[in-house]
Parts: sequence; structure tokens; C-alpha cells
Amino acid sequence: MINTRRKGQRKVLNCIKELTGKGWVVDTVEKTGRFILVKDLFGLWDVIAIKPNRTKLIQVKSNKKPVMADFYDFQARYPQFECEVWVYKDRELVPEVYGVFY
Repeated sequence: MINTRRKGQRKVLNCIKELTGKGWVVDTVEKTGRFILVKDLFGLWDVIAIKPNRTKLIQVKSNKKPVMADFYDFQARYPQFECEVWVYKDRELVPEVYGVFY
């Protein structure tokens, strides 16, 4: 049986490695715990990456693209952020990037 939490953590670590390799300062914003209901930043984002004058918010998913309406709404309200959804397919190291909205 697949441990989905561990699988998700691996995908987030792949994202962090890729971004730090490109010079971004990166941190996860996901909080885990037994009694924590909202785990992502603003309920949408797993990773925040910062460069001078740039801030990127990233949602990391496995295998399928999520419904994008909430992401589009967030981007419309806060255009100063670069918002992306990265989808990692099983056994692939390079993600498909959706919604580079800026």
C-alpha cells in the first residue's frame, strides 16, 4: 500500500531541489499535525520561493491537474505573486507546470 503522505513529501522535496538549483530561496509552508485542518498557505500553496523582487507560490500535485478555478481567483486578487501548479507524474522527475499566470 502506498503511503500518500510520504509520496507527497517526496514530490515537494523534488520541487525544492529544482528551485534551489536555480537560485531561489525556498521553504515549505505546509503544516502537518493531527488537529490542523488547513495545511497549505491560504489553503492553496505548498511551497514559497523568493528571489529579489520576485515571489513564487507553488502547489505540488501528483499525477493529475487540479481544478484551477481557485488558483485563477487567487492570482486575479494578488497579481504580484507568480503562481504555479506543478504536477509530477509517477516515475518522472520533471514536472508539468500549469498556470504560469503572471
